[in-house]
Amino acid sequence: MDKGLLSVFTEDDFDEDILGGEYHLEDIVSLSYVMNKSTGERFARAVLEDGTTMIKPAYTRGGNYQVEHVIQPYRTTAERNAVIAELADDPDLTQEMIAAMLDISQSTVSNVLRNS
Repeated sequence: MDKGLLSVFTEDDFDEDILGGEYHLEDIVSLSYVMNKSTGERFARAVLEDGTTMIKPAYTRGGNYQVEHVIQPYRTTAERNAVIAELADDPDLTQEMIAAMLDISQSTVSNVLRNS
């Protein structure tokens, strides 16, 4: 794992008001980088034990950035599709970025948006 990725999330990111519950760094079960190929922006993706996903910018030139997206866990396809539709309302997010955030394919995002 990239050592820089380990330093992206800090205890400050686990604000109960933002996440809707009490979480800590120890609750992270998966860390990965997500890249928007069209813009080159990198984001860090942390998945917590209960399935909650946190997304925040991860720039190589330092800086402490806030968590931009908190995605609550979903159990069904209908819940996942609702998350996709909600994220698609953000004009700064591409289908590719939404797919990377949810760890699904861009074609799945496209199909959900076309059929909603």
